[in-house]
Amino acid sequence: MKVELKEIQKRFPEFDIRNYREDVYFTGFSHDSRTIKKGELFIPIVGENFDGHEFILEAFEKGASVVLCEKGKYDADSMNVNEPIILVDSIEEGLMKVLNFSISHITAPVVAITGSTGKTTTKQMLVTILKQQKKVLYGQKSNTVWGNAVILSQYDDHEVVVLECGMDRSGEIAWHVNAIDPDLGILLNIGHVHAEKVGTIEDIYKEKKDLADYMERTGKPLVLNVDDDRLARIEKDYNKDSELITFGTRENVDYQIVDPQVDSFGTHFSFKYYDNEMNVKLKVFGEGYVYNAMAAIIAANRLGVPIDTCIKGVELFENSEGRFETLEYKNNTIIVNDAYNANPTSMDMSLKTFDRLYGSADFYKIAILGDMRELGEVSVGKHKELGEKVQNYDFDEVYYVGEMFEHFGIGERLESADEVAAMLNLRLETLKNRKVVILLKASNSLGLYLVPDFLKKLGSV
Repeated sequence: MKVELKEIQKRFPEFDIRNYREDVYFTGFSHDSRTIKKGELFIPIVGENFDGHEFILEAFEKGASVVLCEKGKYDADSMNVNEPIILVDSIEEGLMKVLNFSISHITAPVVAITGSTGKTTTKQMLVTILKQQKKVLYGQKSNTVWGNAVILSQYDDHEVVVLECGMDRSGEIAWHVNAIDPDLGILLNIGHVHAEKVGTIEDIYKEKKDLADYMERTGKPLVLNVDDDRLARIEKDYNKDSELITFGTRENVDYQIVDPQVDSFGTHFSFKYYDNEMNVKLKVFGEGYVYNAMAAIIAANRLGVPIDTCIKGVELFENSEGRFETLEYKNNTIIVNDAYNANPTSMDMSLKTFDRLYGSADFYKIAILGDMRELGEVSVGKHKELGEKVQNYDFDEVYYVGEMFEHFGIGERLESADEVAAMLNLRLETLKNRKVVILLKASNSLGLYLVPDFLKKLGSV
């Protein structure tokens, strides 16, 4: 990537560029002044508890060639530099315009994936399929506009670009799609995630729907899960001249999912493809993964990968750490580490899958659950529902970590992942003649995903 400042000035005359020099250009984007590389444009992110504008001078010292800066935060005296500063009304608007212009040379199709759950898994499945035949540009963890700007900076004759579009506040999906201009969209589901900042689940739906609106408006294909009741509303009113690709378990969809099952070998399902019924055997556990796999198969097929190759590719996918990761130890202990994150949908899937795999009397079952964060006004009710659901499963012991224990209402409260490990260290000693299986499930910030490592250090497993 090489973007000349004179082209930015020409394209966006509304920008006020201080210290303008015609010979200046930037070669990529960075939002971290600690790791910025020489020649990159610095994006000062503004958050609730931090302001990247405070690190503009450091960014220049580290080699930034250009920075964005909000007009209201520009101080010529304190920012005593001779390098170009692009003054914008807001970082969001400025980044959207500059990023969209900077990636106009990219000829590869850009895939945008959003939904309340499953974005990362769907991205990883799609990349696993595509990498069999194509050079793919993607990031490991980023789902923000500024993070995806960094990923797009790395474009080098890739044949496909796969991006996650996350959201934790109103307007972010619209900002995202207008910045990256996707060629193929995937919309997975709507759930109570980030409700704390966005509002009701209907508000979340409206925000996520911005991807569908963009794809419909531009006439580019959208892959849509119509088993989600809210997303099914999009199908009813979608412009018939725009390309909508639907999937789900009901009839009259483009790709019908048939007979999803979970057993000790993984998750299996079939789907109807024209006059054929295709079989898929995933190595991961949970019916929710069927939707991730189906979306990835459809998208890869739409991008030119033969359907048989799509299936073989997705069957290669293996779960990442903390996503129903099954850890088996020699002392007859199994830990199911599903503590990468948690929300009502993923919690329900985790409990159901755990019960299907380990529900028999052969196992001594311990559930260690924790808060589902960022649920907003529905948090109390959803944690109460969770406690009621857990009582329907045959757990021998139930523990809970987090502030919502009072509403969860059952089991014993523990304070931290350290305390969980200490408790399990003692319990596993007393249960050493039993087959013990432990479920870890909570929002990432509670740190339950660290428990297996703590137990290893203690010598418990």
